[in-house]
Amino acid sequence: MLRSVGDWSSSKDAKLAALAQMLQSKHPTDKVLIFTQFADTATYLEEHLRAMSIPAVAAATGNSSDPTLLAWRFSPVSNDKRDQVAPTEELRVLIATDVLSEGQNLQDAHIVVNYDLPWAIIRLIQRAGRVDRIGQKADNILCYSFLPAEGVEKIIKLRSRVRQRLHENAEVVGADESFFEDQMDEQTILNLYHEKAGVLDGEVDNEVDPFILRLPDMEERH
Repeated sequence: MLRSVGDWSSSKDAKLAALAQMLQSKHPTDKVLIFTQFADTATYLEEHLRAMSIPAVAAATGNSSDPTLLAWRFSPVSNDKRDQVAPTEELRVLIATDVLSEGQNLQDAHIVVNYDLPWAIIRLIQRAGRVDRIGQKADNILCYSFLPAEGVEKIIKLRSRVRQRLHENAEVVGADESFFEDQMDEQTILNLYHEKAGVLDGEVDNEVDPFILRLPDMEERH
């Protein structure tokens, strides 16, 4: 495959270019939290965003010596570390794998980017939950997701595979997963990927974190 396509060139990476455009033009001063499933992708984004002169960028992965320290540098106020993080050390853009998707306070930011979609869709909820927390000052939380191009979608059939995954989980796990399956048509699955407000309205279960019902519409799709 590598021989057939030739050497990779980041200059032809439309997805990277769209992310950089968002960081430079749409949100040039805001803190932005970017999630990816893969450590290699996080490292790639850190390297190339820095090369594009986007300042104060770092990547937190399972290979990082101290991911929590990077979380503090990105979100010093919510972690009560303001006096320990010098302005020159503060991060504006934090790229992370799901090593930071749970148990971290990152609500100094209000913008979350899913650079790729996790197979377990509950991860989308957990990721947004890093900024949708007590102490969040922004009126709106913006969640961006990159979806496969239409041609790729026809090949990998991501949405139908997710539907099947939900159905299989319902059969194995029982009632909790049936709660999702009972309501999910094709549009509902797409809305959940977009974290569209109200997608689970009407059947609020005590086991479902209520913040999912308050998430705003997706701001943008690439």
